[in-house]
Amino acid sequence: METNNYNQYTRKEFESFADGVKKLSTILKSNNPDYIFAPIIGSVPLIDLLAITDRHFPLDIVEYPPNSSRFSDREKTIEKWYTNFLKKNYFGKKMKIICVDELISGSSAVKGYTEFQRVLYDYGKKIGERLEKKLDYEILGIGEMPKSRTRNHGIRSMLGKKKAYVVEVDRIITCDNPVLNPVKLKVERQTSSGSFIYKPEIEKFEISQDYLRLLKEFAEYFGVDPDGVESKNLMKIKESLEKYLK
Repeated sequence: METNNYNQYTRKEFESFADGVKKLSTILKSNNPDYIFAPIIGSVPLIDLLAITDRHFPLDIVEYPPNSSRFSDREKTIEKWYTNFLKKNYFGKKMKIICVDELISGSSAVKGYTEFQRVLYDYGKKIGERLEKKLDYEILGIGEMPKSRTRNHGIRSMLGKKKAYVVEVDRIITCDNPVLNPVKLKVERQTSSGSFIYKPEIEKFEISQDYLRLLKEFAEYFGVDPDGVESKNLMKIKESLEKYLK
């Protein structure tokens, strides 16, 4: 099977993934959200790729929550981020949020959703409003089937209730690949299994040659000038993480 010149993925996997991202773009346009959430560990590359498929992609409405089990004290961190997001952006009107995420088992995406609902309830009680009636949060995932061939019960329930939608691809080629993600977070510790637990702080941005090749390959696939592609929203990523955790 044909592979690209740096053996990260096959041509078939690339085309499946690229077509999936294009479909994500179409779905986002039709839903017209007020905000797009892109979890900072998994979804930064998706935003860069969406911006290539759609030159009018609304980068200004993207926010980057620290929604991952790889953050230390996850619940406290994401509760603070979500609460401050609401304080700064909710002004009494209805709001639609779509969380664009990588989705394999679906457990992390569901946890982000349930944590947001809990914050909605708590913050709503504080200001005397039923915020669950005014803020609509949906998951839009690019999906790779887990080895078990069965996803988390929570995500299956959300799919049935139309609170989540998954675009299936052969492989999420950016998933769990730090070379294909420009965000480098500060490491707090390493677990016994070798995984890293991160602080919700950016150490640096690093655009690897492999990542730049992916962006250019994506651009060529969709007939976009490859010389003009770059990683987007870098300062917005840093700002989004920091201002809601103050």
